[in-house]
Amino acid sequence: MIRPLDTQIALITGAADGIGAAIAARFAEAGADLVLLDVQAEANAALAQTLAARHGVRTLPLTADVSSSDAVNAAVEEAFRAFDRVDILVNNAAVAISGDPASMPDADWDRVISTNLSSAFRLIRAVLPGMKERQAGCILNIASTQAHRSWENWTAYAAAKGGLLAMTTQLAGQLGPFNIRVNAISPGAIDTPMNERRVAAEGEQLREEWARMHALGRTGTPREVADAALFLCSPSASFITGHDLKVEGGLCCLPRV
Repeated sequence: MIRPLDTQIALITGAADGIGAAIAARFAEAGADLVLLDVQAEANAALAQTLAARHGVRTLPLTADVSSSDAVNAAVEEAFRAFDRVDILVNNAAVAISGDPASMPDADWDRVISTNLSSAFRLIRAVLPGMKERQAGCILNIASTQAHRSWENWTAYAAAKGGLLAMTTQLAGQLGPFNIRVNAISPGAIDTPMNERRVAAEGEQLREEWARMHALGRTGTPREVADAALFLCSPSASFITGHDLKVEGGLCCLPRV
């Protein structure tokens, strides 16, 4: 069986659950060895053990807070000690904090920007020298349709995800001569633990509202985002860079409800 990511080393942030875990599972199926970063140490270790046993790949779970440069640098150094390189970087780690822009505290704004945007810069900065030296690499930033649409009181989240898209375009142009591809995915509403927590807090009607926003009349699954991630990080997408792939069931096609 051909596995398109055989021999590849993939580092995924926010890997312990949701979209990150689905990408890790899909990449393991495709033959990649995995470095899994998350602050949820127990869940991350359990996922790494499961994927290694199921798919015969090597996994390295690392507990790291991506809002800390020291933690990111230490994790990448450990990844290099274990695997010598990182071929694929998936910047997925995120927090969801809403807030009225007229009253949102600096601490909430700073946490969203640091975790959702600056973390991607930290990881890219850490892996880029090795990718440039090898003249090869793939970087995938998980953005959001909230970078494309307006929802009330999600200014910080939208700003962070919009920043990821701008970074994607900038780096794709700058790093192309080094054969490093940089792309993004903008998911719609996806059935993740983070969104399940919002439904629990705000009521089941929120899930129904999300479904009505999508042309396909439903929310998405983490696996559907993971399939897109595998494509963009595989040889099948070898001539694609600077692209934002919307995996959103037609959310951006319809008026906001």
